Amino acid sequence: MEIPKQARRWYLVMVFCVLLSFFAFAVGPVIGYSMESIQHVGLMIALWAPTLGILGVRAELLQRREQDQMKNG
Repeated sequence: MEIPKQARRWYLVMVFCVLLSFFAFAVGPVIGYSMESIQHVGLMIALWAPTLGILGVRAELLQRREQDQMKNG
């Protein structure tokens, strides 16, 4: 079974947020940001990742519900 396009977009945004958070922690000190600022920004970005993943699951479930209604209805 294939993942719906809309859900796939949410999952990609979630992965991007995780990578962006890692980038903030890894590169932040090198480019001169204070560790406190890096931690705040990195954690804020990382906290959005599960929310975006949940939106992907929601989109996937809605798509499947629509498909089931078309088959049964």
